[in-house]
Amino acid sequence: MSADLDREGIYDVVTNVNKELLFCIRARAGIPNNPRFFYDGGPHAILYRDAKRSILLEYLPKSTRQALADLDKVLIAEIDNDELKNEYFAAICRIRKLPL
Repeated sequence: MSADLDREGIYDVVTNVNKELLFCIRARAGIPNNPRFFYDGGPHAILYRDAKRSILLEYLPKSTRQALADLDKVLIAEIDNDELKNEYFAAICRIRKLPL
C-alpha cells in the first residue's frame, strides 16, 4: 500500500436495511477507484480508497469487528456538510497484519 494514510478521527458505522455494514466518513477529493477494505481481525482497518489515498479507521466497535467476520464487502458513504458526496462498496481483504 503506497498510498498516503489519512486518519479518520470520527466516523459512524451502522447496519442499513439491507443488512450491509455502512461506514460514514468525511468526503475526500476525487473519485474512489477500486476501493478495498483491509482488515486483520483487530481493532483497526484501512480503507484503500484509490492509488493516492488510504484511510485508517481506528478503534472499530466490537459489534462491527464481529460483523466483519461474516461479510465480503462494506458500504462506504462519504459525507460533506451533511450531504452525501460518494457512496460505494469496498471488498473486504483479510490480511494477516495491517501495516501500522
